[in-house]
Amino acid sequence: MAERHIVIPRTMCFVFHDNKVLLIKGSSEKEWEGKYDPLGGHVEKGESIINSSNREIKEESGLDVHNTKLRGIVHVTNFFGKNVMMFVTSSNSNTKKVISGSEGELEWVNLEDLDTLNIFEDVKPILRHILEMKPDKLFIGTSEFDGKDKLLALDIKIS
Repeated sequence: MAERHIVIPRTMCFVFHDNKVLLIKGSSEKEWEGKYDPLGGHVEKGESIINSSNREIKEESGLDVHNTKLRGIVHVTNFFGKNVMMFVTSSNSNTKKVISGSEGELEWVNLEDLDTLNIFEDVKPILRHILEMKPDKLFIGTSEFDGKDKLLALDIKIS
């Protein structure tokens, strides 16, 4: 019988403007200091995934986004010792004007420049699926980390 565990519901929010994606470089307060990641955070009790994404984006960047859609779900195991059900969304912004806060430094990154960043290993393949998928499709997947930030396995399928 498979081992049961509790997962934390979180959002991973990709925000786009022109040919750029908004990323956050983790502050010294984060266990992932210096690494780039999309915006996101915990889903609060009773909150929808879309509302959670929009709230996290607003809290972390000051942006009011539009066209927020659920794009995928990834069951993440052992990310810094946590098990997470990651709801991946995409949104669009009409502006690049952002307000960085205590979470980290915000940066609009050209999609072709992602390889030059210290970024979590699962972000680029997840982003690639979002960009290549038809808008009405959803991906599902699993990922496993080493207890910190090293990706051991990632399996994503488009439904």
